[in-house]
Amino acid sequence: MAHIPLGGSEETHIIFDGRFPNHLASLSASEQRNLLTKLRNIAKETAPPDGYVYEQIGNLDIIKFSEAGRVYAKVVTFIPEGNTNYHIIYVLYVDEDHEYDQGELGKFSQQAQQKLDMITDLDTVEDVESYLEEHNSLTADDLDGLLDG
Repeated sequence: MAHIPLGGSEETHIIFDGRFPNHLASLSASEQRNLLTKLRNIAKETAPPDGYVYEQIGNLDIIKFSEAGRVYAKVVTFIPEGNTNYHIIYVLYVDEDHEYDQGELGKFSQQAQQKLDMITDLDTVEDVESYLEEHNSLTADDLDGLLDG
C-alpha cells in the first residue's frame, strides 16, 4: 500500500505566468477579488492544493474561483522529491466566463507539461527556493497584502 501524504509543513506558492496581468485586467473588481481570495485560501490550507482541482483537461489543472470563472494551472505538490517543503500552483490562464477554445487548451496543456517537467527537475530545497524567487512566487501572506491593498 502506498503512503499518501496528508499535508503538513509544506508551503504553497502561487506563480503567475508572465501574461497574467492582462488576464487579471479583464476581470471585474469582484472577480479579481474572488480569484485572489480563492488562491489565498488554497495557499493557507495545510492540505495539498491538488485537492482543490475542480477538473483536469490534458495536463491542465482547473480551479473554479466563481460560478463561471476558472483558473487553468499546473499544480505540483511535494517538491523537491525526498525533502518536500513546497507545493506550487503555476497559473497559466484565467477564464472569467468559462468559454474556452479547444486550441487554446491544447497550448496551455503543453505549457503545463513544460512547467511540471521544469519544477520536478529541481532536486534540492535551494533549487526550488531559487526557482520561486526567479518567478516572483506569492504566498498566502502576499495574497493577503494584495487583497488588503
